[in-house]
Amino acid sequence: MDEDESMFPEMELEEVDVTDLVDNIPSETKWTYKMDYRNRRAVLDEYGRPVRTTSYEEFLVETAMKILCTERFQYVVYGADVGVEKSEWQGWEDAEITRDIEEALTAHPEIEQAEVTSMVRVDRGMDLTIQIVGLVGTAELNEVIDL
Repeated sequence: MDEDESMFPEMELEEVDVTDLVDNIPSETKWTYKMDYRNRRAVLDEYGRPVRTTSYEEFLVETAMKILCTERFQYVVYGADVGVEKSEWQGWEDAEITRDIEEALTAHPEIEQAEVTSMVRVDRGMDLTIQIVGLVGTAELNEVIDL
């Protein structure tokens, strides 16, 4: 056995419980990377490093944006409860879109409640205002989501 093998013993994937790892992090310290959803790329600092959220409110908004910009059932890495059915929204009534958004957001373990308080169809998107109640804070999302 060489030195690297003793430092990093093999571990079966079944032995790693990622849910426990994430659930054991206190909510108020959670962060995620910021994304530029218009240009579909990470937000970078002046040194080219990805920028993290700096507050729980920012974390909630960024998490909500990730969910709203993810088409449900499209990505194998996500379960069936991640994302919205945005490709269907154009043919849906506003109440159906509101339900889709609120259900998708509250499926996230950190979000206790989400309420669409304003929704206006604009050009090729939806201008949304959403009140988000997380486990340890609240946030308001104001964004135009492209369809």
